[in-house]
Parts: sequence; C-alpha cells; structure tokens
Amino acid sequence: MDLMRILRSLEEFLYELVGWLVFYPRTFWRVLRHPAAIARYTQLELEQEPERQFNETISPVLLLILSVVLAHALEMISNAPPLETSTPISQLLLGSDQALLLTRCVVFCGYALVAALSILRQQRKAITRETLRAPFSIQAFLVSPFVVMLSAGVLLARMQHGWVQAAGGILIVASGVWYLWARTSAYRALVDIGWWRALARVSVAFIVTSALLIAMLRLLFP
Repeated sequence: MDLMRILRSLEEFLYELVGWLVFYPRTFWRVLRHPAAIARYTQLELEQEPERQFNETISPVLLLILSVVLAHALEMISNAPPLETSTPISQLLLGSDQALLLTRCVVFCGYALVAALSILRQQRKAITRETLRAPFSIQAFLVSPFVVMLSAGVLLARMQHGWVQAAGGILIVASGVWYLWARTSAYRALVDIGWWRALARVSVAFIVTSALLIAMLRLLFP
C-alpha cells in the first residue's frame, strides 16, 4: 500500500515536471510579449474554481520560483565566483544554494508586493487576502522575465571579458526598460489611467522598492 502511494506520488511529480518543460517557456513568452493581456487573463483565471485555474499556463508564483531557479542554474553552469559570506547574516542568507534561492525569491517577491499594493491603492480597495491575490499574481507573472534577464545580465557583467561585460550591461538596462514597460501596460489594463501617469507611478514604485532593498542589503552586508 505504501509502495503504491510512493509510485503514484512519483507519477504525479514526473507528470508535473514534464508539464513545466512545456508550459514554462510558453507562459514566459506570453508574459514577455503581452503583459497587459496576461494581466486580464490572470483576473479571469482567478475567478475560476481552484482546480481549473491556469490550466493553459504555469501559476504565477510557480513561474516566479522556476525563474529564480533558472537564474541560479545559469550561475552554477557558468562557474561564477560565489557571493561573499563573511558575516553570520550573509552566511545565513547566502551560505547555501537553498538559502540563496529563498533569499532571491523573497527579494523579487518584494517588487511584486509593492506593485500590487500600489494598484490596490489606485483602485481604492481595502488590502485583504482576497483583494491582494489578483494584483500580486499579476505582478509575480511580470517579475519573472525580469528575474531571468537581470540575473543573466549581472552574470555577464561579472565576467572578465570586455565585450561580455558590455553585453551584460546592455541586458541589465534592457531588463529594467522591459519591466517598466510591462508593469505600465498591466497597470493601464487594471486601472483607468493615462500612459504617462501610469509610467510615472510605476517608475516611482520601482525606484522606491529598489532603494529599500538596496538599503536593507547594505544593513545586512556592511
């Protein structure tokens, strides 16, 4: 009986893993090309029964987690030098692959959370578990390509070849430009607001979030 449960669990895991291989690039590409459409799609999906949600894609938070894992895998394949862990806090947050993955997930979830709170404020909605779910899910979708592009750019910028470092810098800038455009497009799909006002609000939220995260990292890693 226990053996059958183990085999069924293994079967479900393998099927889910194969599904990721199909649906991850498909979802990633949809988010990359049509952020406004993915925002509307997410709202419609969350109105369905839980077991029927995101049948054509990967769920938002899972896409974000897999994107962080992909970025980490690229770093491991490239044999990039490990991050310094000279303090107890840095050892706790960055001292192992599991800790580093969790830290990165939390950092990028911070961008999604601030963006979601900004949308709720603009919509004049109370912040509850129910109202936060849709905007956070949308932002988790949007931050996923940003994770991969930014991480790949930083990885290239850390290389010792001049043209590779230049390519890394270009990719870092491109990731930021895309992310601001994607968030602005999604913002306008959710809130009745003009393009320039949406861009201004998104830019301010992005800068504030980045500044807070950088300040926090400086406190943790003096």
